[in-house]
Amino acid sequence: MSMTLYEFGPTRSSRARWALLELGAEYESIEDRAMIGSDELKKVHPLGKLPALLDDGRPLFESAAICTWIADCHPEGGLISPSGTWERAQHDQWVAFTLSELEAYLWSSARNTFVYPEEKRIEAVFPQNAMEAKRALGALDAHLADTEWLVAGKFSVTDIITGFTVNWARRTGLTGEFENVQTYNQRILDRPLCPFSKD
Repeated sequence: MSMTLYEFGPTRSSRARWALLELGAEYESIEDRAMIGSDELKKVHPLGKLPALLDDGRPLFESAAICTWIADCHPEGGLISPSGTWERAQHDQWVAFTLSELEAYLWSSARNTFVYPEEKRIEAVFPQNAMEAKRALGALDAHLADTEWLVAGKFSVTDIITGFTVNWARRTGLTGEFENVQTYNQRILDRPLCPFSKD
């Protein structure tokens, strides 16, 4: 098996990098911000975004899909439960929840802060995005009152995926009122191989 990860430090590609590091998997890294939107990258990701993965020449994109695939390819690493188990359903649940109920609003605010050209930004979305993100953080906070990690009480690829987004929320000042989320975020950052920004 030959894996090539197209990545750039602070992007969602850090999720994939962390999964590979946790599993001790061999991979080639192509890290170059200039690749974003390039014709070469569009052969792997149709929108030319990072991260993207080539696995034995087969393209795979979207960080959650990449992380799940990496964990599935290395079952001995124990980062994910097998398909058909209740724990796997919980993985799917929390990943879908994270991407749709939390990350979508963080990304909308980011786009309207520094991604879109200034003339296309809509600042009116910020209060609504913050409100919806806090609703999701409240649900995570309630779940984390009884467990250190999201699935079966042990660290997994689910925490790599969700942890990235929770850390993003912290960096934008949204986690202050959620004690369990803050503690969880610190557990994520304290993991020895965690590549997420600690600022």
